[in-house]
Amino acid sequence: MPRTIGYHIVLSGYGLWLPGDMRGHWSEAWDEQIGLIEPRTLHDGDPIRQRMAAERMQYNPMRLSSLMIDIVADVIDTCRAASAWDIAAASIEPTHTHLLMTYCQRNIDTTVKWIKGRTTKAIHRVTEHDGPVWCRGKWRSYIFDDGVWQNTLRYIERHNSRRGESAQPYSFIT
Repeated sequence: MPRTIGYHIVLSGYGLWLPGDMRGHWSEAWDEQIGLIEPRTLHDGDPIRQRMAAERMQYNPMRLSSLMIDIVADVIDTCRAASAWDIAAASIEPTHTHLLMTYCQRNIDTTVKWIKGRTTKAIHRVTEHDGPVWCRGKWRSYIFDDGVWQNTLRYIERHNSRRGESAQPYSFIT
């Protein structure tokens, strides 16, 4: 079995990539009448499912302000400093966040949940926003190959460059 080098984590803002999204979606069917249809499979867009999801939203879609982006960066740095993993690349945008994390011995899903919880609490503490910050779950891929690692690093750096930032705009990047 290949050794895990790290992870590509993507956190989406609440309400910005709903089940049924026309870009495709990974959502499991959550309606009893629909049932569970091919979980962990990329599904085509479905306007009916997207409408149903939008109708069930209890809060407005979440876009991070500049202040919130700074808060997320600070919290990620604090979490990183208290942990045995590092961040090799990051892009924190109003609609979503990319993290390229080195391998950690702790469960990666629990680690990401911890980061999401800490960032949400900090945003609630510092700003007037009191609703959800992130969508449920995350997109996570395991990286086993140095070539994939380098491609992911460049992909995330391009996100920053397209926004007019430096490729590595955060001080916590190792």
